[in-house]
Amino acid sequence: MLITLLNIVAPIAMTIFVVGVGLRLGRFVMALLTKRRFRGISPTFESPPPRLGFWQSLAAVLFGPYQHFYRRANPVWGRGYLAYHVAIITEVIGYSISALIVFGNILLGRPIPDVALHLEHSFNYTPANLLAIIFGNGEELQSRFLFGDFAPYFVGITWVAVIFAVIGNLHLMTVLLRRWSGAVVSDIDPPAHRIRTPGRRPFDRVLIRTIIFCIIWTELLARLQLVPGIVYVHSLLGLALFTLLPFTYLFHMVYNFLAVFYATRRRMARTIA
Repeated sequence: MLITLLNIVAPIAMTIFVVGVGLRLGRFVMALLTKRRFRGISPTFESPPPRLGFWQSLAAVLFGPYQHFYRRANPVWGRGYLAYHVAIITEVIGYSISALIVFGNILLGRPIPDVALHLEHSFNYTPANLLAIIFGNGEELQSRFLFGDFAPYFVGITWVAVIFAVIGNLHLMTVLLRRWSGAVVSDIDPPAHRIRTPGRRPFDRVLIRTIIFCIIWTELLARLQLVPGIVYVHSLLGLALFTLLPFTYLFHMVYNFLAVFYATRRRMARTIA
């Protein structure tokens, strides 16, 4: 039943995802087409920020906000933020590589595993089977097909990512349950001593964080082979996250590379202090 549901829902979900991402990326496309450029620092700016090279600017964009604000303002959120992003970046790269390998084999007309029947060679190109291969890339059958002799190393690396995901999401769920999202719960610096800002518990973040939490635990159960067929639940949850992604705060995962690129250029042009 779950396999049938995935086969029906997957094409609809992916269509919604593609259309949603296309609509949301419109302003970035317009920025590229109009060839906007940064005019640089104002000549009358007193005590301007120092000139930075590319790598220094990139480091300032990626780690500056955490070092100067989040680590001090909300340590629990800060630790969860770091651990979660180590995990999600590793996992997304792994899923992306897996998808490219799977669709490359399909284009070449080569056989792929049938996860439900535990067959190494089949021509089961149904959405449910493709999702089970991609999202189940840490399981023995799928990893051996995807990465061959490199499979044990891939599984080992992604096990580290799963552990970081568990730690990070426990921190972030704690923040949400205690209504610390967006809160300042500790001193940022001496002038801000004892200044606190109340947090909130936004519905969309609770929903997304719960889905992600379930995705992590279903992956653990699938890797440990404790629940037969749990990879299809894992795939369905992943598909739900993909469908919601263009319409929630998680959309930054899609445009993040563009955002980091433009923020780095602005740092280099000294339009960001």
